[in-house]
Amino acid sequence: MRLLLDSQDFSEINLRTAWREATNHDIAASIIGHIRRAALGDPLLPYSERVDRALRKILGSRPWTQPQRGWLGRIANQIKSEVVVDRASFEQGAFKTDGGFKRLNRTFGGKLPEILAELQDEIWQQAV
Repeated sequence: MRLLLDSQDFSEINLRTAWREATNHDIAASIIGHIRRAALGDPLLPYSERVDRALRKILGSRPWTQPQRGWLGRIANQIKSEVVVDRASFEQGAFKTDGGFKRLNRTFGGKLPEILAELQDEIWQQAV
């Protein structure tokens, strides 16, 4: 197994680094959640629940095509795992394979940066 992982650039060092970074993202999201709760009286919600709630709000905010709805779901899943999804994120992995930022931006009528900002804003809106 170790040789297979090494052959695919998943060395032990790379895996440890990825694990540490993922854990740090989770910690950062958790800390932000605690600060919001203390400062604003915002209920403490798991980050993934905040992302799901934000996605539902964005999906209900206007009519989306079926491909746009699918992409929004994929973006939300990426936000759950990476915490920050920006333009550079679309030039890696599956997003890059599917055309990267340029293609995805065309799918959203040139408004992908605005939609990403709106999604991030919704994630941190106070729960009612």
